[in-house]
Amino acid sequence: MTPYDALNAILLYGVLGLVGQGTRAVVGLKNNRASGTTTPSAQSVFSFAYFGISLMIGFIAGVLYGLSTSFSAAATLDPKTLITIAGFGYLGADFVENAASIFIPAAPPAPTAAPAPIPAPAPSPSPSLASAALPISAVESKVAALPSPAAHLTAALGIVLPHVKTSVWSPALIAAFARYDLSNARRIAAAIGQFAVEAGAGFQEVVENLNYTHAERLHAVFPHAFPSIADAEPYVGHPEKIGNRVYANRLGNGDVASGDGFRFRGRGLIQLTGRDEYAEFGSTLGKTADEASAYCETAEGAAMSGCWYLASRGCLPLADTWQLSTITKKVNGTAMLGNAERIAYAEAMRKALGG
Repeated sequence: MTPYDALNAILLYGVLGLVGQGTRAVVGLKNNRASGTTTPSAQSVFSFAYFGISLMIGFIAGVLYGLSTSFSAAATLDPKTLITIAGFGYLGADFVENAASIFIPAAPPAPTAAPAPIPAPAPSPSPSLASAALPISAVESKVAALPSPAAHLTAALGIVLPHVKTSVWSPALIAAFARYDLSNARRIAAAIGQFAVEAGAGFQEVVENLNYTHAERLHAVFPHAFPSIADAEPYVGHPEKIGNRVYANRLGNGDVASGDGFRFRGRGLIQLTGRDEYAEFGSTLGKTADEASAYCETAEGAAMSGCWYLASRGCLPLADTWQLSTITKKVNGTAMLGNAERIAYAEAMRKALGG
């Protein structure tokens, strides 16, 4: 056998072994999916790497088989011969892997990317405003009922919203989900979809930014308060003056001189706005409107107020039936700004949670 023939034989046996091992990997993947064990997670990246290594092992197994036969079958390319070589790639990989394990210590098991999915119970009626909040004593038991809630939520947030500081937000969200009955993957995902647009993809905008630097933009956002660009000009760069004008005599606020507009500007993951809304939320926690507005600037308060809003406005049954656009309308009004983005975040979060 010439060197050229030997090289061709090595390639032939290696490729057939690769085909055999590739077939084995595909069959295994199909079986996993059929049994429902394949879920989207960060482990997907590792699986692709392992698949490539498996193919390489199949190639080596095919070559080893050829060496054991001195590549004598290379000249006989009938179907039976081809199947035999591919079969060795399918089965012989076990031999290669076991042999390698003798010399290469086994790596420690990779950490699980996400725990088991949160089960989705049947839709339940939204709690009334008076009963939206669960008693404090029920919060711990509600959290405990979820399967590894901190690790599960943190993993899902890391996939969908990588800019969120999970060490701060995961505990706050878990407590809020439990208190206001966001008790399944759909409710949690729908909430995250709204939060990611209302407060930014890093949850960095928990206080409404009224520091407008262009009169044109100020006029476009608040046309009722600034009917023309000329009306807006004196307010550019003065957030307190802007807040007191645009929210005066609305939402339970007093007049411009009261300062209520700026004091009760938007806060939290859903941006509660106005004295009435803060008083309504605060009443469920024994807080005044002023205390509630300050509380909403914290991670815990921002999460609590966002979940309270969704629970008290009838959004939870809508999440159970996945009516995301209707939730956006309840949160953002008829403008429904960023609805497509809210839906995209919610869909991604639902998949990450496995619900």
